Amino acid sequence: MGDLEAKCEGLEHITLDTSIETAQPLFDRLFQLPVHTQLAPRQLGQPQPFIYIRRHIDRLKQRETESFSSLRDLFYYPYQWVFRHKVRLRQTALLSIVQDHTLMGNLSHRFFERLLEQEGVHRWTQEQVEGFIEAEESKLLSEEGAVLLMYGREPERISFLQKVKRSAWSLIRHLQENGWEVEATEQRLEDTVFGLDMAGRADLLLKRGDERAVLDLKWRGASRREQLIRNEEDLQLVLYAKMAGNGQSWAHTAFYIMENGSVVARNNRAFKGINGVVPDADFVEVNQRILQRMEATFRWRMAQIERGQVEVRCSQTQLDIEDAYSEEPLLDILEMKDEDAPFDDYRALINLLE
Repeated sequence: MGDLEAKCEGLEHITLDTSIETAQPLFDRLFQLPVHTQLAPRQLGQPQPFIYIRRHIDRLKQRETESFSSLRDLFYYPYQWVFRHKVRLRQTALLSIVQDHTLMGNLSHRFFERLLEQEGVHRWTQEQVEGFIEAEESKLLSEEGAVLLMYGREPERISFLQKVKRSAWSLIRHLQENGWEVEATEQRLEDTVFGLDMAGRADLLLKRGDERAVLDLKWRGASRREQLIRNEEDLQLVLYAKMAGNGQSWAHTAFYIMENGSVVARNNRAFKGINGVVPDADFVEVNQRILQRMEATFRWRMAQIERGQVEVRCSQTQLDIEDAYSEEPLLDILEMKDEDAPFDDYRALINLLE
């Protein structure tokens, strides 16, 4: 309806409001309409540590293909995996204006994607890189960043484009200095990992002889990415390293922070001159250890769900969950979270709304 109102005029001539008394008899003759029912308010109560499913447990069996996002739900917040991927309770897509940092991230990602698709871009000069960004500016902003073209936002737009230019050239310079070429952008990766069909999409796939490297492009958050690597929680990069290696070796991995043009990686084997987060660690050994923990966590979670036991993890249920697991040997799994799930669409269903 919102799209029609934005595009057309005179919709009142073809619209009937069922709340108007004169329209009701016509609708009653033609349609069996739902009725309005006033429900009594109901207090939600307290979150419970587990949901126990007694019937149709077979419908919760392992899916044929998983992505990293679905695995992350299963590992850390199983109720989200059940609600989103099995019951298919998903938020309706609504037209909205995103927050500035999200807009900057989306736009910079698109600038980089278009740039890195160009033939021989790893050999370009700084002038060529900046010229390409300037040539794409008008079209891309009008298509996907129109709010930056509004009156009064010129300083923000200029600052943003300067950051994109500097960061794009910084990335190309890293490729040149380390002998990398662009193999693909938005590359779909598929493989069987611990007996599970996995699919994902790498932002940037690089090649250097027989070596491969996967870069995950992020607008900001360098400190948080460093912490993920230091705590061995960079699960997505480890999966992509496995899948991009084609079963023969591990691909190199790194985050590229577009806001400041920095590479965040476990070591500097793929990109000389950077400060590796844990440069002395054997990255093959670390990747294998993380993958083993992921597999152990997957087996543990699926065994729970196949019994009809779905964990509801949040700050209020944490102590109850720890008591429930006190007798279980859980040293080989991933470290669990002790806070509420971020951006949770299901807070009402687990009684977490105040």
